[in-house]
Amino acid sequence: MQSVIDRPLPVRRRGPAVRRPLPLGCLLAGAWILPVLTQLTSTDPLLLVVIILGTGGLLRVGATVLDRLVITVALLIGLAIVGGLVFSLWPWGLQPVAVGGVALTLLVAANAWLGTSSPPWRSWPTRVLGSDLALLVAAAAGTYTAYGPSLSDSGDAGMPNQTDLTAHRLAYAGLTSDRLRHFNLFDTIHRIGGYTFLKQGQAKNMVDPGMISTYPPGQHYIYALFDIFARSNVDPGDPVAEMNRYNVYVSVGFGLFVFAVAWSARWVAGPSLAGWRRVFLVSAIAAFLSVGAYTAAIWSTWDPQVFGMALLAVLAALCLRPPNGARTHIVLVAALFVAIFLTYELYAPFAALAIVVSAVIYRRRWLPHWKFALAVAVFAIPAALSEYLVGAAAGLDGASVAQETGFTVPLALHVLAIISVLCVAGFATRAARRRPSARAGLILTVLSGLAVLAFAVYQTQPLATSYYYQKSVQGWAVLALVSAGSAGHLLRRPRLPARGLSGAALGCCALVLGIVATDSLWYGPVVFSQTGLQMKPGRHTTFAAVWLSGRYIYPVNEAYVTYLLKRGLLGDGVPTLAIVNPVSSNNTDLSLQIAVLNHDVGLLSAQIYGAPQAPGVAGVADITDAGKDGAAWTSAEEKSLAILEQDIANSAVPLRIIVDTEPLQQVLTTWSRTHAGKISELLYLPGMAG
Repeated sequence: MQSVIDRPLPVRRRGPAVRRPLPLGCLLAGAWILPVLTQLTSTDPLLLVVIILGTGGLLRVGATVLDRLVITVALLIGLAIVGGLVFSLWPWGLQPVAVGGVALTLLVAANAWLGTSSPPWRSWPTRVLGSDLALLVAAAAGTYTAYGPSLSDSGDAGMPNQTDLTAHRLAYAGLTSDRLRHFNLFDTIHRIGGYTFLKQGQAKNMVDPGMISTYPPGQHYIYALFDIFARSNVDPGDPVAEMNRYNVYVSVGFGLFVFAVAWSARWVAGPSLAGWRRVFLVSAIAAFLSVGAYTAAIWSTWDPQVFGMALLAVLAALCLRPPNGARTHIVLVAALFVAIFLTYELYAPFAALAIVVSAVIYRRRWLPHWKFALAVAVFAIPAALSEYLVGAAAGLDGASVAQETGFTVPLALHVLAIISVLCVAGFATRAARRRPSARAGLILTVLSGLAVLAFAVYQTQPLATSYYYQKSVQGWAVLALVSAGSAGHLLRRPRLPARGLSGAALGCCALVLGIVATDSLWYGPVVFSQTGLQMKPGRHTTFAAVWLSGRYIYPVNEAYVTYLLKRGLLGDGVPTLAIVNPVSSNNTDLSLQIAVLNHDVGLLSAQIYGAPQAPGVAGVADITDAGKDGAAWTSAEEKSLAILEQDIANSAVPLRIIVDTEPLQQVLTTWSRTHAGKISELLYLPGMAG
C-alpha cells in the first residue's frame, strides 16, 4: 500500500489573493525598515532568522520541525546562489540592507500572493522525532572531526598562549595550497561583493588567476554571504581572523554534509521507518561518514566538493520522495540544481539524472504543471551554466580537466559492495517494490553507477590516480546511501517498542549499534602506514583518529607562520616572497599564504606559481644552505638564484623578500643595488623553523 506521502496529489489552481493595500504597504515598508535597524544595531543575524522563519512558514512541506528547517535552508541556499548573479551586478553588492530588504520584500509578496491569513511562523510544524537528536549528534561529530586538530596545539607542553593558538589555527586554516586558493576566492567574493567571474576587473589583482573565472564559486559565495550577515559588516576585517573563521565554516560544512546525507536517507525511508530503526539508519550512515574515508576531504581541503555532496544528497532525497505540492517541488529541485552546478559541476550530471528519474516516476504530479516546469527551466538552466560558459570563454577545457591526476583516498571495494547491497536489499519484499520512492532510488543508483562506469571508460589515466573519477565514485556512494533509506523497512523485525521510555532506550542502543556496526569507534594506539600517497589505517584505527592525532597529517609551515604572525608580518599589505625552506613547494605555499592574507595573489601569481620563461618560487630549488661556512655556490644553486632574481625583476610591484640565511641575504643585497626599486625590504630572519 502506498503511504500518504507517495500518493499523487490533486491539482490545485490558485490565483493571486486580494489584500487590503494599507497592511500590505506597511509590511513592504517593514521589509526595509527591519534591515536598516539590524544594520544600525549590528544584529543582522536576526535577519537570517526572520528570513528562515518566514520562508519556512510559506512552505507546506515536512511534517516535523527539522524536516521543514532542512528543506527551507536548502531552498534559501539555492535561491541565494541564483540571487548572487544579480547581487554581483547591482551597485550594492552583498550589503545586508540591500540583500535582506529584497529577501523580505519577496517574502511579503509571496505571502500576499498565496493569501496566507496567519503569520508565517505560526505555520511551522511542532513535531519532533527521537532521531532528530541522532542527526544533531551526527552534525556535531562531523564538525568535531574536521576542526578537532585546530582546537589546541597538541605539540605544546601545557596550554599555549593566545598568539601561539591563533598561529596554530592559522596554519591548519591554510593546510594546503588548495585550501589557500579556496579561502582566496571566499575572501575576494567577500571584498568585491559578488562572483569573481562577473567582476573580473575588480578581482584580477586579488584572486588566483586559475580561480577567477574557471572555478565554481557557489560554496565560497554562500560562506562569504553568511559571514557578512553573521558579523553585520561587509568588511571582513583582520585577514588572520578571517582565515580562521573560514576554517570554522568549512569544518561546520563537513558536519552539515554528514547531517545532510543521514537526514536524506531518513527522508527517503519515510514513515515506514520509525523509532529505534530510524536512529539506527541515521547513526550508521553518520558514523561511517564522520570517521571513514570521506574524512580525507577534510585534510585534502576539498571544501566545495563537501558542500556539493551535501546539496546533492538533499536534492536526491527530494527527488526520490517528493514533498507535497508539485510546484514547490519543481522550484526546490531547480534551485538545488543551480546551486550544485555553481558549487561543484562534476555532480551536475547526477543532479540532472535525479530530476529526470523523479519526473518519470512521479509524472502524474509533474505533467499538469509542465508549463510551470518549463518556465522555471528557462531561468534555471542559463543560471546554472553561467559560470561554465564564462570559464569556457576564458579557455577552460573540460575534457583535459576531467583527466587530471591527483591525491585521493578511494573508497574500499568492500565498502562500495556493502552500499550496493543495501540499495538492492530494499526490494526483498513486495511492499517495497510497490513504493515509488524505492523504485526511484534503485533506478537513480543504477543510472548514476552507469554514468561513473562510462567516466571510467573515458579516462586515459589509471583509475587509482584519476582525480575526478574517484570523486565521482564518492558522489555515487552518497546517492546510494540516500537510496539505502528505502531498505530501512527490513528492520521491522523483530517488533520492539518504538516509543516511550522503552523506545528511547532502544534508540540509544541503536545509536551505539550503528557506531559499532560500521567500526567507527577507534580504541587503542593509532596505527597508520603511508607509502607515497597511499594511506592505510590499522585495525580499529579510523581515518578520523589519524587526522585528530596530529602526528601524521599536519601543516608543515606552522613554525614559519607562527614566527611571522608574532612579528606582525602577516596581512600587513606588503607584497612578499619567502625563501626560507629547503623544499620549494613549502616556499610556494608560505608565499601563497602571505599573499592571500595581503589580497594580492593575482598581482604576484607569476612570482609564486611561475609563468612562461619564469618558473617562480616553485622553480627555486634548495638555496637555503647555499654559501654556508664560506662554501662556494654550486651551479644548481646559482641557477636557482638566477630564477629568483628574474622573478623579482619581473614583478610589477616592489617586493619584500624574507630569507633565513646570511649568504642569501648578502647576494640579494648586492643584486638590489643594481636593480633599484625591485626589493622594497630584505628581511633576514634566522631561526624561523624553530
